[in-house]
Amino acid sequence: MNTIPVELVEQAVSILGRTGITNDEIESEVLSLAQDKMLARRLIDWIAEAFGMVLVGHISSEIILPTTFSAKNSKGKWFEFKLVEEPIFVEAIKIAQRIHHAGPQELFLNIASRGSMTNTVSNALNAGANLNGAVLSGPSLIGIPAETYPAPPKSIWSRLFEKLLSR
Repeated sequence: MNTIPVELVEQAVSILGRTGITNDEIESEVLSLAQDKMLARRLIDWIAEAFGMVLVGHISSEIILPTTFSAKNSKGKWFEFKLVEEPIFVEAIKIAQRIHHAGPQELFLNIASRGSMTNTVSNALNAGANLNGAVLSGPSLIGIPAETYPAPPKSIWSRLFEKLLSR
């Protein structure tokens, strides 16, 4: 997977964290920055998830955070990937940790509140759930296809089965 310039992620962070910005304005400004619809979608979604994960991790050290995410391919089949396979997430988590500790706090919270994990934890807390020992599953992407990421390696059994079928 291609690397993503840190500067691009930082510029998108400054857009996403702006107080009072609408979703339409975010979409437009990040698209203008990225010059590619899929890259813009990835920046918007993954930055929010990274900031949300940092926030959730600080709510309780007892919450078990995800290490994977899911994405659906063009045929409708879901695949699981490691979070580290998304370079935007890797950069955004570093930025989120830095901003969480050094500020500005308002920017951090503006972005973290957009993440699905933050929403899930917020809903659970509002329902009175105890999060100690809770296990969060990774996000299931809707707007980013599985084809964006390298295909997971096939197990030895899958390769053997395919070989038998091709005879």
